Amino acid sequence: MLDRVVAEVFNAGFVVVNRSSDDSASSTSVQVSSSSHPERSAVIRVDPVWVEGFVPELNVQTALLVDDYGEEDDDELGAYREAELTKLCRVMRAYLLGGGQVTTRRRLFGRGSTFILKIEADGFEWRLGQNHWAGPKPI
Repeated sequence: MLDRVVAEVFNAGFVVVNRSSDDSASSTSVQVSSSSHPERSAVIRVDPVWVEGFVPELNVQTALLVDDYGEEDDDELGAYREAELTKLCRVMRAYLLGGGQVTTRRRLFGRGSTFILKIEADGFEWRLGQNHWAGPKPI
């Protein structure tokens, strides 16, 4: 499913590298970078319970829960997972094409600050953070 959705969302202007290990217990993931903004990259991970988007250069992430704990049939669950993965890939695509606004906030404990990345995609605002995230929220 990950390969199919990534191929649909990311065109020839992107470089996609498979980062999955041979261990079947680990999640599957790809790293995507853009030829127009080579300083930006995104890692997209898929697990049976969640899908995650991670931006390594900012150390921020977001995730969506995609497990229904057995409440839907397999066809409906598969369609739901694919739709959520597509949303997440579109957010990462917007970032890789130069979108998003980066702000900083003070750390609660210790010195320094952390980044927060706000991205608008498909009529929703997503907030990616280091230890928290919020998304998607209608604009």
